[in-house]
Amino acid sequence: MKRREFIRNTGAALGAAAFTPPFGASAATENGPVLTPTAEIEKRVLAARPSRGGRIPADFAKRFGATHYDGRYHFTDKPYLIEGAEKMHELGMGVAKFWLHEDDLPGYRYNSDWGIPLDGPMVDILKHPYFREALAVPFSTIFLEVFPLTGSKTTFFDTDSDYKNEEEQFHEVAAYLLETYGERDVTFIIQNWEGDWAFRHNDRDTWEQTPADVVERRAVLFARFLAARQRGVERARKEAGPVKCRVLHCAEVNRVIDATRGIPTVMTHVLPRVAVDLVSWSCYDGLDSPVKLWQGIEMLRHYMLPSPALGGKQVFIGEIGEPENIPNKNEKGVVDLWDRSMAVCLALDIPWIVHWELFCNEPNDGTKPDRRVRKMEELKGFWYVRPDASLGWGGRYLGSLLKHAGNTLPEDQR
Repeated sequence: MKRREFIRNTGAALGAAAFTPPFGASAATENGPVLTPTAEIEKRVLAARPSRGGRIPADFAKRFGATHYDGRYHFTDKPYLIEGAEKMHELGMGVAKFWLHEDDLPGYRYNSDWGIPLDGPMVDILKHPYFREALAVPFSTIFLEVFPLTGSKTTFFDTDSDYKNEEEQFHEVAAYLLETYGERDVTFIIQNWEGDWAFRHNDRDTWEQTPADVVERRAVLFARFLAARQRGVERARKEAGPVKCRVLHCAEVNRVIDATRGIPTVMTHVLPRVAVDLVSWSCYDGLDSPVKLWQGIEMLRHYMLPSPALGGKQVFIGEIGEPENIPNKNEKGVVDLWDRSMAVCLALDIPWIVHWELFCNEPNDGTKPDRRVRKMEELKGFWYVRPDASLGWGGRYLGSLLKHAGNTLPEDQR
């Protein structure tokens, strides 16, 4: 199953999920979240839509950015990590997301010779000249995506580990960042990738038939895994004392809407067990409706347990994208999706929104291990910048929001 394909929408439910009412309900079942009614959401989203005159926050550049990893084309002879970092800054983004540790970082191979063992400690990779140069770009927020360091990204729950390695490596990375960038006003956020896929392990296609005791075991282990990472970051913060730089730990989820059908999710089964600084939603399952996106955020705010770091429950959009180069896609539809999604995020004062992605990473033929440079017609179109160096439909729209931050879009762009 490809990374953005959804599991089959069957009606079977498993386990004791904490929330099952349909969207549009004004209240959930006992102990569930209270959700804004559909009519109220639609009213507020309409008022916030930039294409309808909704005001763009003055700090939009500090909220918006893109992911740079595993794109299938490049434009310079610079190391690929650095090229992407500089391109995002050139485009006016104040937020960037990079992959820190995934095997040998194959997604940063173009024009690159890392020259170090990339299966070593994460902190050594951060010290590499490529990362030092990329992190020197003056972003206000930098995300670092880290797959599990215990086992593999699909088998790390087949263990009784205390995840001590996760804790120690996250401590090392956080301590290094706080020491190296302590006098800079920058936020680093270290997170996992799409936790529900890890939660489901190899059972994505049969998840709804997974025995309740297996779900419970994985939920306990997942909470232990996140708690270990959180402890490592908190320990480094305590040791560093007061500095300008912030390092936060985030848990990312990606199957929020399944909870409304009684399907076990990280949101309902893991987040209530462990306090984390932030929760990220890779929100493809909520993009077909602004009501789903809105209420998904409300559900996440309900179920998460906040750490003391930010003084409240902080949910953001860690991955959001739309393929532009597949059948039945057109500019009007793509821009409409971005406009209504941005309206939800702006109306709910979401702190960060991260576009997937800077350069498209998905070949139409599905041959992802083949990292040769691809032409535009070979790719699905998850791009901000196309292979011909022009902006995609979404890129042009989002670029207009960056350009007009603090105001509204000009009449001719509404």
